[in-house]
Amino acid sequence: MDAKALWKFTVAFYGRPGVAPMCLSLQDKCGLDVNLLLFLAWLGLQDKAPHSISALEDAVRAWRENVITPLRTTRRYLRDDPSVGVQALREQLKKDELVAERLEQEILIAAVEVIPANQDRTAPMRAYLSPTRFDLSQDECNDALRFLIGQLARVEA
Repeated sequence: MDAKALWKFTVAFYGRPGVAPMCLSLQDKCGLDVNLLLFLAWLGLQDKAPHSISALEDAVRAWRENVITPLRTTRRYLRDDPSVGVQALREQLKKDELVAERLEQEILIAAVEVIPANQDRTAPMRAYLSPTRFDLSQDECNDALRFLIGQLARVEA
């Protein structure tokens, strides 16, 4: 699998109107891994699905908890400090967080065991974003998926 193609897709899809706020809301509300969700969307567009979403979660958990989350937490902590030096540090942390996210994608690519998506290109996303995995109602999941799938239709893999 091509990490550059995945990153290109990620930037394009995440940049669609409303996608970033929706993903960040899910991340903050229930701990959803945005990078994993975007990876699953990308797989689906290639008519592939992961053999095990749980295995992918396991593969990136330590990286997310020990690298990405602390960078994000620190960057957010610095958001309201007007000091020029602090804001320069915050900008550097933002860049470092993006590098860490790209590295997480490489972990996902290395860890995934793919199977055919069985003609449902949205199945990987729907399997991940479900009330069985997150503290969300079925309606919340359905609404988020409806929106994301609508935006996904406007992006090429």
